[in-house]
Amino acid sequence: MVTAAFALSHFMFLRDRIQDGKKKKIIKDDTEETLDLLLRWTSDPPKNLPEATTAVLGRCSKPIRKQLTKSDVKGDQNRLMLRKVQVDKNFLPLLEESDTLLGKEGTRVSVYGPDGKAHEMMFKMWNEKTPVLMSGWNTFVKVYKLSMYCDFLTVFMFRHKVTREICVAIDSTRHPVARQLSETISKIVFKGEDKD
Repeated sequence: MVTAAFALSHFMFLRDRIQDGKKKKIIKDDTEETLDLLLRWTSDPPKNLPEATTAVLGRCSKPIRKQLTKSDVKGDQNRLMLRKVQVDKNFLPLLEESDTLLGKEGTRVSVYGPDGKAHEMMFKMWNEKTPVLMSGWNTFVKVYKLSMYCDFLTVFMFRHKVTREICVAIDSTRHPVARQLSETISKIVFKGEDKD
């Protein structure tokens, strides 16, 4: 339970700095400043979780971190794309034989936002090789005012403490980044997240 609480609580870090209402300087992608900022994002100690999330938190997966791309927030796409290798490594160990999570049909999941409110979405395979959260993703983007490039997500899968249903928690952290991270910076920041 401590591991699950630590993992899920990790999705609340840096929130105080981002929500203080002050404008942040936009920094360029390939600078030491960007690298330092993002490395701190992936290693900062956890902050407090929303009570609504901790109240239902059961067994929890390892987090998946992602920089939002243009297609993740594009209205006609209505989906958050995750990398299959990360889902296989971090989410699938949480599933039981009775779970039919991924496939063309997918499954309905409650997705808890940064404020602890639940949003219903569909978690499924798109094009047979790409896991996506959809059917409600556009509303999530609007509610939390998510933007491409500057918003970085931490995504967890967990079991609801009471219903034992699969749920997802998503936190966003806004960084002053104005474009897609270069492959070099991404490999350093997200090191080890794609490895088996």
